[in-house]
Amino acid sequence: MPDAEANRRYAVILPACNEEPCLAAVLAEARAVLPADQFVLAVGVNGSTDRTAEIARAAGAFVAETPARGYGYGCQAAIALLEAEYPPFDGYLFVAADGANDPRDIPRLVAEHRRGAAMVLGCRTRTPGNWRRSDYHYVVANRLLGALCGLLTGRPFFDLGPLRLIDRELFRALALREWTYGWTIEAQIRAVRLGAVIREIPVRERGRLAGEQKVSHVSWRHTLAVGSKIIAAGLRARFASHAGPARAAERPAPLRTVPHG
Repeated sequence: MPDAEANRRYAVILPACNEEPCLAAVLAEARAVLPADQFVLAVGVNGSTDRTAEIARAAGAFVAETPARGYGYGCQAAIALLEAEYPPFDGYLFVAADGANDPRDIPRLVAEHRRGAAMVLGCRTRTPGNWRRSDYHYVVANRLLGALCGLLTGRPFFDLGPLRLIDRELFRALALREWTYGWTIEAQIRAVRLGAVIREIPVRERGRLAGEQKVSHVSWRHTLAVGSKIIAAGLRARFASHAGPARAAERPAPLRTVPHG
């Protein structure tokens, strides 16, 4: 029903570590594109040593802080805060805090979710224009990691991109345990094992708006080091038993939470 679709609400999760130079612009751009009555912005500040948290608060976002540095730690801290502050959302949208993701792609992910997909993945490697803006080793590494994920699951993947939408019920069932580099590959592998409806759609990839690269576009050596950690996480996700949600002691709790408004 159209009314029910219009009432769907999503949490936009931005894990952020030392993103002081660009976070204000990223949040402003997201607010300009995403209606406030349908999308709530939450920043998971993980292990930052700069003013990332203060900037996020000033921009009106929900802010969760955890001392543990890692993509998954930031995501989980933000989600824990939102679950305490809000009624359940229909889904979680994960967005890079450096501006590499274009918020204009987010409505397309939402449209696929409304068509029945429980996980919608933004695929950067199938958009030719992205290749011209990326280092060769970065494109190759992401294609190879996507292929590895497909090999481990029997379902083809073309990327392990940060821009993704996960239905709330599926997210709870995933019971993720990889808190750093393995967050994305574990989610895809576990989703396949659960039989979830998954779709990959082409999205734009941009350079970070400001600041220094931490993971991608750094060097072959750094790419190989990160890739090795992702591969190890993928193997753990594929061959470990799905033991259910992480114990309370394993879940990263936010230190401080500050709602917007």
